[in-house]
Amino acid sequence: MLVEVIATNLEEALLAEKFGAHRVELIHAFTDGGLSPCLELSREVCEALTIPVNVMVRPHGENFIYDQNDMYKINSEIDYLASKTKASAIVFGALNLANSIDYRQLELVLGLLDSSHLGLTFHRAIDVANDVVGEFMELQNYAGTSLQRVLSSGGADTALNGISNLASMQRLIKHSGGGVKLLAGSGVKPINVVELLLKTQVEEIHLGTGLRVNNQLNDELFQQLFKNLETF
Repeated sequence: MLVEVIATNLEEALLAEKFGAHRVELIHAFTDGGLSPCLELSREVCEALTIPVNVMVRPHGENFIYDQNDMYKINSEIDYLASKTKASAIVFGALNLANSIDYRQLELVLGLLDSSHLGLTFHRAIDVANDVVGEFMELQNYAGTSLQRVLSSGGADTALNGISNLASMQRLIKHSGGGVKLLAGSGVKPINVVELLLKTQVEEIHLGTGLRVNNQLNDELFQQLFKNLETF
């Protein structure tokens, strides 16, 4: 079972690694659902950690629709992350006005990643789309590209409330032999992780506030999490 943990600064990233995280997602602005962190911070975190670091690339928190200026910023951030950091992947997602995935923008980003060491996690923009399961099925067509995984709560406010869709999405991977993985996140905590895993069979989980006390990463919660994961 792979455990990805959100960090917003170097201290948190180092603690996440110390407490046992397998991968870090580096973001800015927890309250906005995650925005692009400072590029220099991204470089510092990637240099300091020995585990993979995925970096959010999201220029604003208004929605997941990006205009030409937004895409220019996105391209610039990707260029920096590809050329000046050891980041494992970027975390990106885009929708169109019809509330479905903007595949044109996705393919533009994938084109930028083709010649780099960076992978791509499509983030929870998919949870705002009209048909989360259908869009996940469509994203399986990008297996073999830089698109490695999709972070989703199954289209619900939390992964526990989206269990049915997450289970359907995980079954799609197994039945189709798809190579784009599912990363379950939102509201995941040590206390509910066993139920989530038993009902969905996902192999990667994403945690943020579920491992925090007073907004600080908490070693006891990490210990509880890994104790509950021992059978998986």
